[in-house]
Order: sequence, then structure tokens, then C-alpha cells
Amino acid sequence: MMIDLIVEVLGGDRFLAQDLGRTHRVYPASPAARDRFAGLLAWPAMNRLLDTHRLEPPRLRLSADGATIPTSEYCQRRTYRRMPPWDAPQPHLVAQQLRDGATLVLDAIEEMHPPIGAMVNALERHLRTCVQVNAYASWTAKEGFGIHWDDHDVIVLQVSGAKRWRIYGPTRPAPLYRDVEFDDTPPEHPIDEFTLQAGDALHVPRGWWHAAAASTGQPSLHLTCGLATHTGVDLLSWLVDDLRAQPSARSDIPHLADQDTQRAWRHEMSKLLAERLNDPAVIDTYLTARDTAYGVRGGFSLPHAVHERLPDDADLPVRLVAPRAVLRSAEQTVTLEAAGQRWTFTRQAAPLVEALVSGRSTTLGVLARGANVTTDQAVELLDQLLRSGIIAVGEA
Repeated sequence: MMIDLIVEVLGGDRFLAQDLGRTHRVYPASPAARDRFAGLLAWPAMNRLLDTHRLEPPRLRLSADGATIPTSEYCQRRTYRRMPPWDAPQPHLVAQQLRDGATLVLDAIEEMHPPIGAMVNALERHLRTCVQVNAYASWTAKEGFGIHWDDHDVIVLQVSGAKRWRIYGPTRPAPLYRDVEFDDTPPEHPIDEFTLQAGDALHVPRGWWHAAAASTGQPSLHLTCGLATHTGVDLLSWLVDDLRAQPSARSDIPHLADQDTQRAWRHEMSKLLAERLNDPAVIDTYLTARDTAYGVRGGFSLPHAVHERLPDDADLPVRLVAPRAVLRSAEQTVTLEAAGQRWTFTRQAAPLVEALVSGRSTTLGVLARGANVTTDQAVELLDQLLRSGIIAVGEA
């Protein structure tokens, strides 16, 4: 069973209220829980990913001393008649670079490895934000990236081995990916130094300088969950877009008019913004709008998706692939919003839709029984969602 990262590892409400985005903290594993992340990514699984995927830079890269190693140092150029040429990593050359101190990085591994994908779906559902997971493998005490900061909050999961960390803290509060200035000078001295062992977790807020290196003599494998942030700039950008519904916001700026006309226009714009920002529900409205527009993760359902109708098979696995779907209940109806689409069903369908939105693994038969309908009736509803791309059926 997949571990509940927020509750079982990070401390649930305490992490959300006190740590996330505010301070760094280590969440140590008990001696009996050193293998609690082993099911996310074992070395054989990493080897299969490297063997069976066409991983080109920057998706797969090697880094040492803060610099990216040229692909010519560990790849061989391959050409094809019907595909673009690519630089194929050579296992023996990659291994040599790793022996010499390089760190191997595999970006967005959740898109390729179902156990990590399932964890990401749960994180996105809980935190209401986009999550990307990168895998890092290293063997020596040489730092792959040097002292640096990230423009997003980070949760680090030490899968195996050990990693030495130095935390320096922030120099610019809440830096952005698109910012007006950047601070490239790290603090001189760290505020904390420690070693993560297998099973330990770490949170580092965005903008906090840090550096990491493997403990000499044992391979280190860790996952970094990058959490996209929701900033005031994001909310204001959404709010300005939403104000396109107002004729006065769509009207021309009166730049050729007299001062009284310009003053009246500024007052009207200020009033529009103030009314929206003073709404106590504005933050949740913004998050819900982002949730309902958020896309899907995976969802291929061959051969079933090509057929005219799903099979009336009670054991058919069904899963939602829109992790941030929103469910709204009314007296007579239930409305599902996901991936920019909306469906309204009768109240009888509520248990079925609620089970889907929960993210739990389920089957056609379980969904039908929960809604007290036949599997044939459940298929009628699920066919709509399958053709809209927000559920998948069959084995993942």
C-alpha cells in the first residue's frame, strides 16, 4: 500500500501549518522504517527506466561541481531512417562519470514510473498544486550542483544510501522564476548540517540556499518533490484575467483624456480590484479555478477506449486521471469539474463520483454497488468520462 506522505511522514497539519514554505526540517525515520520509500524506486526499476526510455538531456543529465557534463562525454550518436537522431547514453560511460563524482539526474520521473506517479497524484490532490519529482543518484562526496536555491518548495525523500546536506537559509524572500532581480551570492556559513539516511525526509522552502553530496562509500538514491507555489502574483494575474468579464476593465485606457476622466477611470479599476480582493472566499475561488483547469496524468485505456462501449465487467479497474478534480453537490444534482470540463449528474450518482474523486483504486462493480445501480447503468456514466479523457480503465 502506498505511504501517505503528508500524514505518515511529514506530520500532517503541523507540516502544512508550520513548515511548508516557512522553514527547513528533517523528518527522521525510525529504525524499523528505513525502507519506507523503497517501493517508490528501487535500483532495478531505475535500470529499467534507463534501458527502455529515450532519455535525452535535460530530461536525463549528469552534473558535477555545479556544471552539466556534455553529452559527448557519455553518449553515442544514433541515427534512424524515420526518427530524429539522438545521443544515447552508454551504460559503461555513464558509470565512469559516476565513479568520477558526477550525479545522475532523471527529471519528471513520475511520468514514467507508476509508484511515483501514484504518490504525486495524492500530493497534488492534498496540496492543490503541481508536483514534479526528480531522481538523483550519486556515489561520491563531490557535490553535483554546489550551493544553490530553488524557485519552488522541495520535499526530499532519501530512498537508499545516505546524503550529506548543508542548509544556508534565504537571502531574498520568496524569489520567483520570473523575478525582477536575482541574488547570486550565497550566505557564507550554513545554518544547519546533517546527513539523511534511508527513510528520512527533508523539507526545504523556496529561496533557501542548500548543497548536498553523497556519503563516501555507498550509493545515494533520493527523490526530490518540487512543489509549484501559489503566489500573490499568480492570484492577481488570475484576477485580472477574470475581470475581462467587466466592460469597464475591457475599455480603453483614457490616456488622451483630461485628469478628471483619468482619475475616475483609476477609481473604477481600484473599486473592481478591491471588491474582489475583499471577498473572504477569493483565495479558495482562485484555487478552485486552478483545480478545475488542471490537466490529467496519463489515461490510455486500450483496447477499451476504442470500443463503442465499456464492457459490463464488474472487475474492470477504473481510476480518475485528473488528480485535482472538483466535486460540487446540490440538493438534486452533483457536478464534477476537471480538466476544464463540467458534468452534472443526478444525486444518485454522487457515491460513484465521490469514489472516483477520492483517488482510491476501485472497480466498475464497486462503483455500481456504492451508487446502488447496475453495472450497466454505471457504464453509461463512465463512458462519458472515458471519452472526455478524465478516467482510465483496465490495468495501469
